[in-house]
Amino acid sequence: MMKIFPSILLFLLISSCSPRMTRLANPEDKADFGISNSSKALFFVENEKITAPENRISTHKEIADSLYRQFGGATERIMVARTNAQTFTFSNGATTWFVNVQNFPKRTAMILFDGKNEPIIEYNPKSYVRMVKKYLSEDLKKRQETEKENKTAEKRASNSWNSIDAVYFSPDQKYADRIINHSNTTYYPLASFEDGGNCNGQFQNIIYSDEKQQKISYTSDVTYRNGRMLEYIYVREGLQTVQKYYLNKLGLLDSIVNYQNGKREMKLNFKYLPNKFIIHSSWGSREEFHLNDKGQVEVKYDFNKKDKLTKETYYQYDNLGRVVVEDCIYDGENPITNIYEYDSDKRRMYSKLTVKGKEGKIISENTAKIIDGKQIFTVITDGKMQNRSVSTLNSNCEGKVITYDGSGKVISVSVQKKR
Repeated sequence: MMKIFPSILLFLLISSCSPRMTRLANPEDKADFGISNSSKALFFVENEKITAPENRISTHKEIADSLYRQFGGATERIMVARTNAQTFTFSNGATTWFVNVQNFPKRTAMILFDGKNEPIIEYNPKSYVRMVKKYLSEDLKKRQETEKENKTAEKRASNSWNSIDAVYFSPDQKYADRIINHSNTTYYPLASFEDGGNCNGQFQNIIYSDEKQQKISYTSDVTYRNGRMLEYIYVREGLQTVQKYYLNKLGLLDSIVNYQNGKREMKLNFKYLPNKFIIHSSWGSREEFHLNDKGQVEVKYDFNKKDKLTKETYYQYDNLGRVVVEDCIYDGENPITNIYEYDSDKRRMYSKLTVKGKEGKIISENTAKIIDGKQIFTVITDGKMQNRSVSTLNSNCEGKVITYDGSGKVISVSVQKKR
């Protein structure tokens, strides 16, 4: 009889009793993340059921964040993320594997999937970089080349914005009133667009996730002046997001600044010219609104931070200045058309919005009706109701909005009161 050394016997026993970290997926498996060929992935995960020294966990996070920055996060080729997801599926087109982090024998791990072979699980943070260079070196190299090209493109875009910003134009009150009252955009909505009250002052909005209003999902505080929003504060899971609107002496928006927990995250700068206004983001993208003689937006162009045109939106209006058609074109194709209908010459709020895709296919139909003094908004897709909101907000901008899902179940209750 062959003699087995104790150390080998111990290894065999451990191997036979340990759950397999990667196995073939079956139809019953439910995954938090699914990756399929030709996509690749790097997931940095933790099994919180396992204890580990604090320095090991911090090393895991530091190296994971470093690799995230090198790859630039999620791209078309590879998904890179430090995540609290616990279950994953990976498919190369022929085989699908299932991974459950809760089976891992170590607290921290990196899951590497090259798009072709069974996912590799590495527990030692000090080996993460070596494994990435071994299996994803080509992807890392391409990312570095792309990053270099992006920086060159971003520099050109920055120079383009600087040349726009250098143009001098001093708007007067007549010019400002045309934009404020007629441009009908996200930044300058018509005062009575939603047929609500002319909100003035500070309001608190509490959003509940249950019909009995016992579970608070998040809260927000909004400050208005004559219907114009000046500040929006949003708090969810301990994270405070603040959006401040700064107006110049003519009432035109000068800038919008976003903060998270007191730190400035993004700023929008407004530039006004005789026949258009331009909004430039601190992230490098910009929006251009081209105006007609009435101050209405005829066409809007969206540019990314590389100065590439990504979206065009063309507007048509009725004789009351209400939008009746929005034609949107994404990246030179993929057209979307929004058609607005109104049931009264007095209302600014549409009664029906039909969203059409390529070749006129209806994507969704949204309706807005007033029944017994309540505003009822409904979203219908493929003939089925997706959600319905019932608003009892009064002329003082106080009241309640209840939202139901397609089955009629309450999914949120929003209560707004003046402070």
